Amino acid sequence: MIVEDEPLYRELLNVGVVSRIAATKVVGSFATASQALEAAPELAVDVLLTDIDLGPGMNGVNLGIAMRRQTSVRGVVLLSNLALPTVLSTLPADVSGGWSYLLKTSVAEVRQVGRAMRSAARGELLVDEHLVAHLVSQSDTPLDRLTPRQIEVLAGMAQGWSNRRIGIELLLSTRSVESIVSNIITNLDLREADDGMNPRVSSVLLYLQHAAFDIHGVGDRSGEPAK
Repeated sequence: MIVEDEPLYRELLNVGVVSRIAATKVVGSFATASQALEAAPELAVDVLLTDIDLGPGMNGVNLGIAMRRQTSVRGVVLLSNLALPTVLSTLPADVSGGWSYLLKTSVAEVRQVGRAMRSAARGELLVDEHLVAHLVSQSDTPLDRLTPRQIEVLAGMAQGWSNRRIGIELLLSTRSVESIVSNIITNLDLREADDGMNPRVSSVLLYLQHAAFDIHGVGDRSGEPAK
């Protein structure tokens, strides 16, 4: 399902982006959150692709929470002009997995949109690669327990990369990446039994919570500063 209040951009998402992603079908396209919520029960939606700013009324984040709680939606892809992926670390615990955050300027990269949709549907977390590139870990946080290499791997996890992809990017074997991921989870004291959440998702949430943008880094990729 696509929810976007700007008609031309909504049509772009429908025809120019989602229709080009294999094994994907748009079952509904709406301008407002209220329209989407009303129609959702009859549409068997798997993934919600929504702008965060939907004008008056419910925003995309709250729409995603409501859809996750009330409908068949398994994943939510948030689109925004602003560099605020840390919103993912503030979501309610019962719906904290299964989200992706993309800049609206990234929708031209159909492959990344498809990856964001699939990752969200699997209950994972994914952040736009252009944003993760400018995130830096803050001091005096749990991230201090991690080595620089572990932070690099964690950044790859935040982009929704598989262990194999992380290994390719960092010139490591898949087995080495698996070991590093395990050590990250251990060093951050994350256990599935604690909250029922996948420790990999918990690791990314903690990263987003305790990372900040390089002040010389990214805005909205169109000249605006991060807010």
